[in-house]
Amino acid sequence: MSLDINVYCKNISADLVPKIAKRLNDFDIVAEVHPDFKLDQENDTGFVSFKFRLKNPYFEKLKNKDLKSGFEIYIDDFDLQKTKDNLKLKPSFFDKLLGKKQQDVEFVKPEIEKRLKDCNKVVTFVWHSSDTFELRLASMTSAILTELTNGVCCYPADDIWYENKNIVEKAHKEALEYEKSINEKDFKFHEFDEW
Repeated sequence: MSLDINVYCKNISADLVPKIAKRLNDFDIVAEVHPDFKLDQENDTGFVSFKFRLKNPYFEKLKNKDLKSGFEIYIDDFDLQKTKDNLKLKPSFFDKLLGKKQQDVEFVKPEIEKRLKDCNKVVTFVWHSSDTFELRLASMTSAILTELTNGVCCYPADDIWYENKNIVEKAHKEALEYEKSINEKDFKFHEFDEW
């Protein structure tokens, strides 16, 4: 099973990577992003790995361990108007004969479209259930990217569009709630061995 989060933003660049790691470390984790990851649209598609250690692990088996996890990332160009145009229904033969114009369609609510209009990238974060920490890293990294770029974050499976205020703190809280809901014997993780 996999799920994804989209972050729509103006521009992304390699200088965001250390800022993302620094912001992650504001919470109960000491994390490093894979040294080759540059948030580059051409070269950074696929799995991004993190080395991390929990500051206050809730299970004994997680104490004093360097761990490894990550998520898939996909970076694409985004144009709100092109996206909306692709949603329009093609006029029927009779509509064309009658000269009916295509109706403009909403991609999302107008207040969200207003926030999306200047965005030119969509970064998709995909996580799987094979590692419990993938959710934390994907949701927090997407929230941090949203915060750093003043972007727009959504969970497309349920059409949830997040407010930016305290987005990182909310993502952290939700990730911890999820992790703590899992029994210790069912908790899936990987110890760090090498990049």
